[in-house]
Amino acid sequence: MLPYNIYPRNMWYVAAFAADLQSGPLARRVCDQPIVLFRSGTGTVAALEDRCIHRGMPLSQGGECAGEIIRCPYHGLEYDATGQCTKIPGQDKAPPSMRIESYPVVERDALIWIWTGEAAKADPGAIPAHSYHSDPAWAWSPVFLEIQCDWQLLHDNLLDLTHLAYVHRKTIGGDPDAHTTSAEMKTTRKDKTVLVTRWLRNSNPPPFYKIAHTFPGKIDRWQDTEFVPGLIRIWSGGTDAGTGAFEGKRDGGVQLMGLHAVTPSTATSCYYHFTVSRNFKLGVPEVHSRVHEGARATLLEDKAVLEIQQERVLEEPKRPLVDTRWDAGGLQARRIIETMVAAEAAA
Repeated sequence: MLPYNIYPRNMWYVAAFAADLQSGPLARRVCDQPIVLFRSGTGTVAALEDRCIHRGMPLSQGGECAGEIIRCPYHGLEYDATGQCTKIPGQDKAPPSMRIESYPVVERDALIWIWTGEAAKADPGAIPAHSYHSDPAWAWSPVFLEIQCDWQLLHDNLLDLTHLAYVHRKTIGGDPDAHTTSAEMKTTRKDKTVLVTRWLRNSNPPPFYKIAHTFPGKIDRWQDTEFVPGLIRIWSGGTDAGTGAFEGKRDGGVQLMGLHAVTPSTATSCYYHFTVSRNFKLGVPEVHSRVHEGARATLLEDKAVLEIQQERVLEEPKRPLVDTRWDAGGLQARRIIETMVAAEAAA
C-alpha cells in the first residue's frame, strides 16, 4: 500500500454538491488543506484558505457572505474571491500583504470541483463530464458521506465488487457464487483510466433490482466500473437472461449510473459524493424515494466496513495486504495515483 497522507494535488476533486452551497460558507478539508467555500452575490463560487490572516480564525465558523466578500466572524476583516483582504474595520486600508490562499474552483454538472495544487496548471477542460445530472432521460439523487478511512481503501472497495454478495446481501448483493466463481471480469488500463467490466450471467435479481422492475426469472447483470483520478463511475444493470445484455442490448430491465466522487480529506478520512441516476419510472415519486434510500443504505454498509477496516490497518500500518485476482482494478488505480504523486514530488 502507499504510505498514508499521500495524494496528488494537481488534479480536480469534488468539494461539494452545488446545491449544498447556498448563502452561507461551507467548510471542507481537501488534501489536508482547510478550505472555505462561499458564493458571491452573483452566485459565483469561491474557495479560500479557511483561516483569517489576522488571528487565525476559521472563516467558515460563522463568517458572513455579503456581495463579493466573506467577513471574518472574529474581527470583521473582509476577503474577496482572490483571498485579498479588502477591509479592516477602523483602519483606512488593508495592506496588499493581507492575503490568504485562494483555490481554482469550477461549478459544473451540479458539482463543485476544486484544485489544491499549482493554480497555473488547473485546466477546467480536464474535469470529467457527467451529463446524467442534466439529461431529461435520467433522474438522479445525491448522497454525501464523510468516511473515516484512507481514500484509496474506498477506491479498492469500488473497484472490487465481489464484496457485494457479502457486505450488501440485503440490498444489491445477490448470489455469492454469481459474484465470484461465475463472474467474468476484464481489467483494462489506458493512461490514467482504468475500466473493470464484470458480467454475471443467469443470476438471481438482487432485492434492490426487484424494487425497480419485475423480472420473471433469472437475469444477466453487468457492472462497468471506470476509474479516473478523483472519480469512479459504475454503470450497472440487468435484463432478462439471454436477451442480449452482453451484446449491447440493454433496453428494459434496470439501468443505473453511479457517480462516486472520492476526495481525500486527511490521511485517514475522505469525502464521498455519490449520485445514483436511473432511466426507469422517472415520474414515480415512490420509486425515486425507494431507489434513493436503497442507495443510501448500501453506502452506509460500505462506510461501516471501511471504518472498521481502517482501524485494524492502523494497528499495524506497515503490515502488507495480500491481493487476489479481483484486485486488478484497484492495483492499477493505486499505480496511477503513485505515478502522479511521484511526478509532483520530482517537479
